[in-house]
Formats: sequence, C-alpha cells, structure tokens
Amino acid sequence: MLHSIGSFGLTVLLTISMLSATTANAQERGRTPREAQVRRVRIPPVVDGKLDDRVWSEAPVIDDLYQVEPVEGAVPSQRTEVRLVYDDDALYVGVLCYDTDPGGIVATQRVRDADLEPDDRIELILDTFRDRRNAYFFQISPGGSIGDALFSNAEGFNKRWDGIWWGEAAIGPEGWSAELWIPFKTLSFDPDAESWGFNFARVVKRNEERIRWSNPSQDSGFFRIAEAGTLQGFANLQQGLGLDLVPFALGKIVRDTREGREIYRGEVGGDAFYRLTPSLQASLTINTDFAETEVDERQVNLTRFPLFFPERRDFFLQDASIFSFGGLRQTPLPFFSRRIGLVNGEEVPILAGAKLTGRAGDYNIGVIDVQTDADGELDSKNLFVTRVSKNVLEESQIGVIATRGRPGQNGENALAGVDFTYRTSELFGDRNFQVDVWGMGTHTSGRGGDGGATGLAVDFPNDDLNTGFEATWIGEDFNPELGFVSRRGNIYDIDLEYRPRPGTWIRQLSFGFFPYWATKPNHELESRRLSFVPFEAELESGDRLELRATQFTEWLDEGFEIRKDIVIPPGSHDYTRYSADLRSGTKRPVSVQLRVEGGTFWTGRRTDIEAGIEWRTGPFLTLAFEQEENHVHLEEGNFITRIVRGRWDLAFDPRLTWRSFLQFDNVSNEIGLNSRVRWIIEPGSELFVVLNQGWERDGHEIAPFRTELTTKLVWTLRF
Repeated sequence: MLHSIGSFGLTVLLTISMLSATTANAQERGRTPREAQVRRVRIPPVVDGKLDDRVWSEAPVIDDLYQVEPVEGAVPSQRTEVRLVYDDDALYVGVLCYDTDPGGIVATQRVRDADLEPDDRIELILDTFRDRRNAYFFQISPGGSIGDALFSNAEGFNKRWDGIWWGEAAIGPEGWSAELWIPFKTLSFDPDAESWGFNFARVVKRNEERIRWSNPSQDSGFFRIAEAGTLQGFANLQQGLGLDLVPFALGKIVRDTREGREIYRGEVGGDAFYRLTPSLQASLTINTDFAETEVDERQVNLTRFPLFFPERRDFFLQDASIFSFGGLRQTPLPFFSRRIGLVNGEEVPILAGAKLTGRAGDYNIGVIDVQTDADGELDSKNLFVTRVSKNVLEESQIGVIATRGRPGQNGENALAGVDFTYRTSELFGDRNFQVDVWGMGTHTSGRGGDGGATGLAVDFPNDDLNTGFEATWIGEDFNPELGFVSRRGNIYDIDLEYRPRPGTWIRQLSFGFFPYWATKPNHELESRRLSFVPFEAELESGDRLELRATQFTEWLDEGFEIRKDIVIPPGSHDYTRYSADLRSGTKRPVSVQLRVEGGTFWTGRRTDIEAGIEWRTGPFLTLAFEQEENHVHLEEGNFITRIVRGRWDLAFDPRLTWRSFLQFDNVSNEIGLNSRVRWIIEPGSELFVVLNQGWERDGHEIAPFRTELTTKLVWTLRF
C-alpha cells in the first residue's frame, strides 16, 4: 500500500510541475495588485439600502470586477459598483448590483446570520492590520439578511461571531442595492495605518456566478487573505474610550417533572469590553448566562471514540482564531473552549471570566481566565489558557500555548505547546502551500508516563490539485483536559484529490484517494481506512453527486459496546462500505439532499439513509426537515438508530425573527424543542424569548419532562 501511495504522490508532484507554467499565465490578470480609495466625509449617508445620498455620487467607484466562476477572469454578466466612505465613527459601504433580470434575483433570507448560500449576495473582507492572515467578513442579501464572521488562515471561518454593525438592502427596477454601516468601535485595527486589506465578491445565484474584485482565481478562493487588495485613504481613526458595557437581565421559569421541582428566578449580569489599545481588548464577564445560545444538533455515536461538538457561546467565539494552534481543527486540540462551563454536557455555573485578546505589533495575544462555581462533587475551578504567536515572513507564524485547569475532575492539569506554520501563496508563482509543525506536553496530578504529542502536516490546497499529508504522534498519557483528543497513538492521514474543470455543463469533477491509518503507541495497527472517490461532479446548476467506496480495518483489544447489550467482540474486523450522495442546487425554492450508504459493518451489515428537504417560501418563511437512519444487523444483535430534525425560520423583518429547532432520537427517546424569538432593538441591544421544551417517549405515550422559558434583555452602552 505504501509503495502505491508513493507512486501516486510522485505522479501528483510531476503533474504540479507541468501545470505551474500554464497556470501562472492564466492567473496573470487576477494576480495584478489591486488598489482602491476610501474617502472621509463630513455628513454620512443614511443607511436605508438606497444609494440616493449625495455622498455616494462623490465617492470613488470600484467597478472593475471579474468572474471567478463559471469562467475565471471573464467579464461578469451583471455590472457592479462599490463605493466606500468613512467619517469619525464608522466605515460605510454602498453597493449597486445592476441586474438585467430583476425578477430573477434570489432573495429568500431575512434572518440575521442565516445561511445565504441559496441567495444572491455581496460579501467583503477587511484585513484591518494588513497582516495577510486575519480578517473580518461581512455579507448581505437582497432580502436584508446580514451575516458576519471572523476569518483566519490558521483556524478558518468562525461564522458564529456577531459584531455590532448593520446593513439594509432594497430591490429596484435596475437590480438591487445595499448599504453597510460598520462602526470603528466594532473593529480592531492599527490607528496609524493608512490602508487596510480589502476584497469584495458578488454572487448571482440563478447562474451560480461568482464575481470578485481582487485576485479572481479559483485556486486562491475569496478567503485567501494574502490575496486581498489594498484600500487606501484612512487617517486619524478613533474608537472613543474603547469601552463597551453590556449588562443583561433575565427571568427564567423551569419545571422539571423528573425531579419534581419548579424554579422561578431572575438574574442580572453582564460583560465589559475595554480596548487597552485600538488593537488589544480586555473583556470581563460576570454571572455569565448563555440562555440565547442555540442547542447542538443531536448525533448518534456508532464509534468507540468521543463525538466533537462546536463552540456556540459568544464570549468564547470573540477572537477565537487567536487561540488556534498548529493548524489543528478537531483532534488533538490543546484548548477547546467547550470544556469551560460544560461537564458531560451539563452546565457548570461561571462566576466570572476575564479575557485579553488582540495584537501588538507582529504579536497575536490571547489570555482567558475563568472561575467556575462548585458543582456537586466538583470543587470551584480556576481555568486558564494563554496563547502568543508572532507573524513571521510574509504569511507565516510561530507561537506557544499554555493551559492550566482540570474542569471535569478535582486535581491539577497543565499543558504547554509550541507550533510553527509556514504558508505561501506563491509556490511555482501562484500556488498555495502550507506546512505545520507542532509539539505539546501535558502534566496531570496523579498520572505519569509519556504526556507528549507532536505533529506534522504538509498541504497543497489548490483548485485542481488538493493534496496533503498529516502525521500525528500522541503519547498514551497525553491528557489535555482543557482540550480535546479523540484517540491516542500514531495517526497518518493522506489526501490526494484531482479536480479538473471540463468547461461544459459540468462545472468541476473530482477524483480522490484518502488513506488513513492509526496505530497504538506501540505501533501495532488499530485502524485503517482506505477511501476512494471514483466520481464526484458539481454541475453548472449547483447540483452535486458523489460516489465513494471505503475499506475499513479495525483491531479491538477488548469488546466494544456499540449499543446497549450489543458488544462487538475483540480481534481484527474488516469491512467495506459504499455510498452515494446527491444534493440539489440551493438556487431553487425547494432543495433536497439524499445520502445512501451500505455494505458490511463489524460482524454484519449496515445501511444508512440520510434525507433532507428545505423549502424557502420567500424572505418570510423557511421550512426544513431531515431524517437520518442507521439499520444495523450484527451477529450479536440488530438495532435501528434514528434522528429526526425539523426547523422553521419566520422573519417578520430582519430585526424581528422567530427560529425553532425540533429534534428526536430513538437512543434517548426524547424530543427536544428550542424556540427563540429575537428582536434586535438596535444593533448591540436585543431582546430574546427562548423556550426549551423536552418530552420523553415511552411506547406510544409522549409526556413533557422539562420546560424552560427564559426572557433575556441585553443592552450595549458604548463610550
């Protein structure tokens, strides 16, 4: 197998060499450095989505955009004009999206932070430090749905961040338009800088056309921050005192029939944010409450390893990219913020927390210190993490991380780590290349042995060739209790993917081979997975089809209980599975997805079916339904697992929305409803009414067991 992998890798490298010269020529126009001007104004525009203020007619215009898809570098089918101005308090962006067919504009979303993939939209990134690594992301659709995110080349896309800003959109006879208001108090930046990194993109959904200003390259992608253009003309930017006070008040009713209790309580608390410098912010949270946080999607675990759930709480999402380490996304993570305030899925009260995040020169700094309350047999805990990294070379970074605290047990735990990321977007002239090297060590009271982990990753992430190799060595006693690790041992993961663009009704094809194997710390084989994608296609319509075959080898030293009273016996197990995944394009009012997987599984067979449908009735209502089923037939017993999800989003207008999420799984036999009304009184000040309702099913009987109703008012005072 290793010989075959080596031969395949050599072929890939030779192909890269042959393609590099022609690719450089094709990208020449997209590689030309782009520059634009922003103008200071005395009277700002009124943000209503209509560019009828005089200030816009006098602002510099950006209109030299190019297609990224379907034809890289081509003239867009629709004209776009972008204007940027600023005053003492904020940056204003005005965009005219001309459209020769206004009736074809897709505008189905109005909820804040909705998934805008189904809609026409505009997007922009602001690299406020011009460090070519980190940026703010903003987007808006014709229906008025706004969204934002933090982006870093190290961590990726943090869509759950919410900044204080606003945008309005309007559809007219010539197309649609949008205005954005982005206060400087919402951003971190270098006050002495006269220029920021900037890029702009537009999506015309009915043709799946993507348009970009700087570097319209299919290789680089919109979020390749190093390829952004330059926005010049800033001077004398101010953030006032840089102090935000965010108090909250809430009332809560809890009725729990299992424990036979009712709770009525009111609470007050809040957060404070103070910018020590324009680029370095201190945060304090007292009596922290996360009542408005959306619940996790339920998962059924048919493996012997723990599941991973993403962070959703705003306090920990703010500047989360600063704490990213070694290019790691899931395992092993030195710091995983869900370890704070959550133990075994249950909340542990947070008494207070302090955070320092931001940048000082070429240094990125992050510190978190949280005090949790005693809970049951757990003592009160002080949990601490610090991360410092330094920007080096053009796009690279070196750093250290340290954590202290044992959230789920009494005693002490500490971790220290160092990492280096080399990143370039100029390999062979215009190709992306990245290398990550890292090492960590842990110490746990009452536990000895090898507490170390090291890793190496080499990636060549480009549009037509996406290849990579990752090796991770995790000691048996490596124990990051403020982090996350799913398994220990030696892990090797290879991605070899070729993605040509035939230039027909098929937009892009993909063929891939993805070998993965893991050994125990003593190098004995524990898992092997050889995954092969003989065919994957994305059509010009946005529809997708993937076929995949995967061969598994698993070695068990001891029995593994896959379901209650069903135990997989120890020994070696080989099985093969096949899957087909079909997803329709989201530009249609109704989109569907269907995934079918079958084949052998441990000592028997397993068939999986996942189906989903989403109906976007217009900008007011979106309905979605999903169902996942696993039909498992083993020598040791048979069972079926089932998860059903239903969602509905009702948007009275972009400021007043009602989102609900209903779930059921037959493992817990519980139904859960999370229903949230959100009223944005003004940006930064909101009222939430949240209902969490649980029912338990016993045969055909369904009975409520927990009701939790919370009303929470959050207000932001900026100085």
